Amino acid sequence: PMHAEMQRMQRLVDDLQTLSRVEAGAIEMQKRPFFLRRTVQQVLTQLQPQLVAGQLQVVVEGKEPPIFVHADPDRTAQVLLNLLSNAIRYTPPHGTITIHLSRSEQFAHVAVRDTGSGIPTDALPFLFERFYRVDHSRARKSGGSGIGLAIARRLVWAMGGDMTAHSEGLSQGSTFTFTLPLANEQS
Repeated sequence: PMHAEMQRMQRLVDDLQTLSRVEAGAIEMQKRPFFLRRTVQQVLTQLQPQLVAGQLQVVVEGKEPPIFVHADPDRTAQVLLNLLSNAIRYTPPHGTITIHLSRSEQFAHVAVRDTGSGIPTDALPFLFERFYRVDHSRARKSGGSGIGLAIARRLVWAMGGDMTAHSEGLSQGSTFTFTLPLANEQS
């Protein structure tokens, strides 16, 4: 327990440093065109052990046509990792996490939808604020720092996109959607 607590504190310190650097505009963005689906697959491969342990199914929708975005691939992976880790954390066994890829005129849209515990509608406006937690007991048990979403949204902003959250309420699951600028060339 002591070791786990030390790790948790270290993660919190790391997250706080990342957040303050993003807020100060001090994080270097290596923006370039890349294939969005490949980054999604890399993150899913990384999370495979947690998905298996949680007995969760993942569905990726909107595979065609391929979508190229102009953003930082590592930071995009970090955002996906955050959203998918949350989905895994709050979705009960045998649940489903759906990643839906789509595009509008200038943006790629990535929606991460889960069949998890949902979010009370009155909590939605505060989700992206640092240290905000919907349910303290639940989040503490699952090891969340309460600033992952704040970091994720600011990273998306720094790449020229936006992030929103939607839930019909408790036990209704939730959907987190973020956008990234499309690359000029969509081959």
